[in-house]
Amino acid sequence: MGDLTRRYDWSKNQLGTPETWSKSLQTTLAILLPSRFPMFLWWGTDLIQFYNDAYRPSLGGSGKHPSALGQKGKDCWPEIWDIIYPLIHQVRTTGESTWSEDQLVPIYRDGSIQDVYWTFSYSPVMGEDGTIEGVLVICTETTQKVKYLQELSESKKELEFAIDAADLGTWDLNPLTYRFTSNARLKEWFGLQRDEEIDLSIAIAAMHKDDQDVVSEAIRFALTPSSGGLYDIHYRIVDPATASQRIVRAVGKAIFDEQNSPVRFNGILQDVTDQKQAEIREREAREKIAENERNFRNTILKAPVAICIFKGPRFVVEIANDRMLAIWGTDRPSVADKSIFDGLPEVRAQGFEELLSTVYRTGNSVSIQEYPVQLPRDGKLAQEYVSFLYEAETDTQGQITGIIAVAVLVTEQVLARQKIEEIVNARTRELAEANQHLARSNADLGQFAHVASHDLQEPVRKISSYASLLETTMESQPSLNYLNKIITAADRMKILIRDVLVYSQVSNQDSLFEMVNLEQVILDLQIEFELLIDQKQARFSFHNLPTIRAIRLQMVQLFGNLISNALKYSRPETPVVITIQVEKKDAEYHILFNDNGIGFDPQYAGQIFQIFQRLHRKTEYSGTGIGLAVCKKIVENHGGRIYATGIEGQGASFHIILPVL
Repeated sequence: MGDLTRRYDWSKNQLGTPETWSKSLQTTLAILLPSRFPMFLWWGTDLIQFYNDAYRPSLGGSGKHPSALGQKGKDCWPEIWDIIYPLIHQVRTTGESTWSEDQLVPIYRDGSIQDVYWTFSYSPVMGEDGTIEGVLVICTETTQKVKYLQELSESKKELEFAIDAADLGTWDLNPLTYRFTSNARLKEWFGLQRDEEIDLSIAIAAMHKDDQDVVSEAIRFALTPSSGGLYDIHYRIVDPATASQRIVRAVGKAIFDEQNSPVRFNGILQDVTDQKQAEIREREAREKIAENERNFRNTILKAPVAICIFKGPRFVVEIANDRMLAIWGTDRPSVADKSIFDGLPEVRAQGFEELLSTVYRTGNSVSIQEYPVQLPRDGKLAQEYVSFLYEAETDTQGQITGIIAVAVLVTEQVLARQKIEEIVNARTRELAEANQHLARSNADLGQFAHVASHDLQEPVRKISSYASLLETTMESQPSLNYLNKIITAADRMKILIRDVLVYSQVSNQDSLFEMVNLEQVILDLQIEFELLIDQKQARFSFHNLPTIRAIRLQMVQLFGNLISNALKYSRPETPVVITIQVEKKDAEYHILFNDNGIGFDPQYAGQIFQIFQRLHRKTEYSGTGIGLAVCKKIVENHGGRIYATGIEGQGASFHIILPVL
């Protein structure tokens, strides 16, 4: 089955190829496949099937094998699914093993439904995360045994009836002539003629040749006074016609006269063929069970995981493989046939007494991951981490006799994870400190911009004021022209300082957010730009603009800058047309702001949102180049994004994407 399992095309199965299987499945199969004890495994939610060579004969010569390998349990066993699935479900949901002895479970094999008897146990198989991933069946077919016992019981009934009806062979031997008389049944068994007396040698000749001398010696001894006349022996009678054998028990008593000479020797003959054959089969079955027990223990010793068995309430180490001894940090002589707490005193008072006692008392399994424990290492105690499973071991009557322990040393994995967590925590602290530093820098930058803009405005105001006073006293036209240039430059400087101050004060503080009706914002801005709108003969087209969660002042700044640009960068002699459309999609508002102005070359689509960037000369259009940079910062403060498209001479479109908050 190991070769068949390896050659099976698992790529077409729900489990996938073997290299993707869990460690738990691989470990279980490593125990199951080489075992000489019949084992069967259901794995996963679909209960995919595996079994070993020892189980294979139970499937019969034709029928379920080899299709049962990799098959879903429900598809493989429709005839008994209502019997076995409740047991599987019980194990998967409760984690408790089951035990059934000589259970009748009819199955389909060799072309028909057959009554088959089983002695079996269903046990949970844990995955790496501690959940139940499979159900392991350790079983042996006891059909022949049950049938033999049934036959024996039947034979017993027949024997009782035979005794009542004298259905026994009877005989009476003359010790002087060695001739005997018997009833018809005995003569029939021996294939003798119905003569009145029969020579003993003829009866001896009908016996199995290996029994003839033994019976002759037993008769001779029974006819000696020292035997007490007792005669009780089993032997085989061979039918001369069919060569079939009948096993009989002869029980008799010799009678002696006053001179201790035998004068009579009689008794009965009982056919015990069925009983003896049943005893032979039962003995062979016991030997087979003992052999399976030896194989199971050998499997434990060779298992790829640490396994041991504790016996009794003192938890005596009955068997432990090398992997378990390595985890314990000791050798076999130190712990064998001793309580684990005597052989390995270092584990006392670490919680194992309570865990083992609970399992032994209740029968409930215990599975613990990454349990910290102090274990001996190089003459001193060291911190280790162990994941383990404790499972109660029971006898055929279901009585708890011990505990099976399976363990995995996971110290390296735990320490590696802890190291990673330390690194992550350190990086998190560094990032938090960096964010705090950035926040302080941004605050300092905002404060600087605020102070700088106010400090810069003061000398600009003085320049503008003195230039205006000087203008009233000058009469030279060239001088007036120069003063006009100074005043114009000072005015532009005031606007630039104001815009820088606005840009530095754009904020995204949560406390400033409120529900803002965008349609009302546009209506208010139309009133603010009323004179310029009349001059440009501008008209607006918008409807059903949404109410969004935003900072109201920044929404006014955003759409105010876009409307101001649309009015400013309009084409001569062309009425301004502004359209605003909104589409809600995937938890976002896509707001499209269009104008029919002078537009721009598409190659500058990204440049126009940079601070102080202008696409036209100051003499053509006024402005500082900050307005669209403010728009971008406002949109980003609201968790959105903005981009522009346009064609030179045909207008511009601004795409504003804001999240639905």
